[in-house]
Amino acid sequence: MNSRSSLAAVIGIWCLLIVVTPLLVGRIPLIAAFLYLFFSPICHQLPERSFFLFGHQLPVCARCIGIYLGAFSGSFFARKNSPPPWVLVAAVVPMALDGGTQLVFRESTNVLRFVTGLIAGFVVVFYLYAAIASRK
Repeated sequence: MNSRSSLAAVIGIWCLLIVVTPLLVGRIPLIAAFLYLFFSPICHQLPERSFFLFGHQLPVCARCIGIYLGAFSGSFFARKNSPPPWVLVAAVVPMALDGGTQLVFRESTNVLRFVTGLIAGFVVVFYLYAAIASRK
């Protein structure tokens, strides 16, 4: 298994844990509670900023799930050479604008949070993979 496949597998398992957590609430509540606790240090888990699956909140917010799903998708396209830095800036700016402006004067939507996170995650993984590949 090459490093790109390994990266995709790790991110895929991470995403799977996020999606499976609400499904475990009624079936194996102790594991679900552990997973909500596991994800709590990396996400605020505010219900109004989160998606729900089968009536149960995902353990990360809409923006975080966008970032992780974007990274998973992007991991299949990543190459050993990262794109120019302006690509990273262009991908992260929409998320930063959405998050920054919502702190000051407006409320974002979960769809917008998800989409801006998806874009950022998709591109960030190109730089992550290039950094991993350059260490070999």
